[in-house]
Amino acid sequence: MSRGWKIATLSAIALAVIALTYYLRAVFLPPLVALLLAYIFNPVIQALERRNVPRMASIAGIYVMLLGLLSIVIFWAVPSAFAEASDFVKDTFLGENPKINQLIAKIRPSLERSFGKEKADEIVKEAHDKVAEIRRDLPHLSGRIATEVASFVTGGISTIFSIVSFLVLVPVYLFFLLKNLNPWWHRLTHWFPRPYRNQALSTLDRIHRANMSFFRGQITISLIEGLIIFLGLTILKVGYPLLFGLLYTLASVIPFLGVVTMFGVVELYVLATFGMSTKFWLVAGLFGLIQVLEAAVFQPLILGKETGLHPIAVILSLLSAGQLLGLFGVLLAIPLASTVKILFEDYVVPMFEEVADLTRIRRRPEEAAPPPPSP
Repeated sequence: MSRGWKIATLSAIALAVIALTYYLRAVFLPPLVALLLAYIFNPVIQALERRNVPRMASIAGIYVMLLGLLSIVIFWAVPSAFAEASDFVKDTFLGENPKINQLIAKIRPSLERSFGKEKADEIVKEAHDKVAEIRRDLPHLSGRIATEVASFVTGGISTIFSIVSFLVLVPVYLFFLLKNLNPWWHRLTHWFPRPYRNQALSTLDRIHRANMSFFRGQITISLIEGLIIFLGLTILKVGYPLLFGLLYTLASVIPFLGVVTMFGVVELYVLATFGMSTKFWLVAGLFGLIQVLEAAVFQPLILGKETGLHPIAVILSLLSAGQLLGLFGVLLAIPLASTVKILFEDYVVPMFEEVADLTRIRRRPEEAAPPPPSP
């Protein structure tokens, strides 16, 4: 078989594997999740190995840490957050004078100054009608959620098997990946053709450092900033600090969009509760302080500059990936954009430079340099 036929055969096999993986995506989801976790934790284990800590001991420490974090989340954070969420919904939409009506009353003068009294009355009426609709639907919402959950759980043995297999298989896959990831990767590098191996490994190393920096760094930054929100709102005696802190931690994983959304939600609640008071501006200052710390301290120390993406490119990547792939695309927008950028720099830009060099128009000798100034 000629070299061309071998390349064509390998390409066809690769496409077939990709198609089969997509068709059996429910089966391959646990190993993919485990691969992402191994991708995040493997550098930690390597750092411990350089300090003469056995790899199996490092893996055991990772599992103990994950089990402890999971226990805290299940037995404290989730119940407390659900309790605060329930109180927040009741406080905001239910009762004789809910927060949402207080907010509408406080912004009504601004609406009248901006749009006139008649238009403001129309906007306020539509808002009150929407609030009344939400108040009618909320008492039945918990019942509908319970019904959907019961239907999902009892939908069949395949559904239960999928949930159980996911919870059981992810730790199993993660153990074997953490144990064997380095030798497997070393073996994989020998599959690259020798003439292109060095360049391919250099490109993959840049992609690895960029994506590792984003995943590990962004999660760390989100946890730190969520803790700051929780402590800050607690000190300022703003209601529901744990709920807002957890929501901020989850939302801030998405750069820019998540932070702006949570800033609006918290400030609207503060405005409805305390009005345009000192507390409103203190909360705004808290969010501003977090952004200053992120730009001046957290990103340089934790995230670094591995992704190398301009803020405009980040925003365009988020919007484009969200339009194409929904929430899943938004979560992967930055890693995908940094990967495309590195591939473009390593493989496309050299072709542009080669073509530009071949087609460069040389200037005439008399135009090559300006004449020397006369004495």
